[in-house]
Amino acid sequence: MTVTEEARSALEAAGLTRFNDFMGYAGGTHICHKRGRSTVRLQIGERAFFLKRNRFHWVEFLKGISRLRLPVRGALREWRNIAKVRAVGVPTVMAVAFGERPLLGIETCSFSMTEELYDCLPLDQVLNTGFSGALSREQRQRKRGFIRQLGELARRLHENGLYHQDFYLSHFFLGPDDVLHLIDLQRVLSNPLRAGHFRIKDLAQLNYAAGRVSCLSRTDRLRFLSAYFGHSHLTVPERKLVKAVLAKTARIARHDIKLLARRRRRGELP
Repeated sequence: MTVTEEARSALEAAGLTRFNDFMGYAGGTHICHKRGRSTVRLQIGERAFFLKRNRFHWVEFLKGISRLRLPVRGALREWRNIAKVRAVGVPTVMAVAFGERPLLGIETCSFSMTEELYDCLPLDQVLNTGFSGALSREQRQRKRGFIRQLGELARRLHENGLYHQDFYLSHFFLGPDDVLHLIDLQRVLSNPLRAGHFRIKDLAQLNYAAGRVSCLSRTDRLRFLSAYFGHSHLTVPERKLVKAVLAKTARIARHDIKLLARRRRRGELP
């Protein structure tokens, strides 16, 4: 288990000093619950934290084995991924604690804790609520700034061999200074063997999310590509990449319908 010195006193004041304290914490506000995973928000004085807990689940374990994947050590992986993403210059959350209890290299239970991004909102929420209808000149310029940041952040990640795997607008949080922060880094891959596949997946997820925001147009997508590639005139390989992204976007849309139905059957969604 590791706790940063900067957060130690605050966590101790809340009675969080041992591994079991974090895993058994019963307070806070429930944020989400999935098979083997849960997240709660804790308010400690004037500070707020998110506590993610992972527990061994046979279904997830067997699903990974069936796909020839080793079980993921979630807390340790997220702790390292936050450091990697910060190192390449992408703003993200501040990790304050993590712990795990492995057995023969397999994670039986673990937790990770990050501090809240204060006064920040998900980018899709910002765009859907503050950029509807006819936009003023200032709004158009501001939206273009978001798109430019998205393209530059995506390029920075991919150029450094990092792939998010949940690259949706809801995982970009906008701060009061209009700086975007990337969150939910548990699944980030570093230099995978099929880098091209994961690059397409990231871009398709972002494109799919953009399709659910009414103020983002085809021209906005072209602006994103210009920021991502660093130029406006696409080469032949870049055009092929865009075609692959569009095809993957359509597959994500079909999969999303099936996934929502499964989660409702499991009681994860109303």
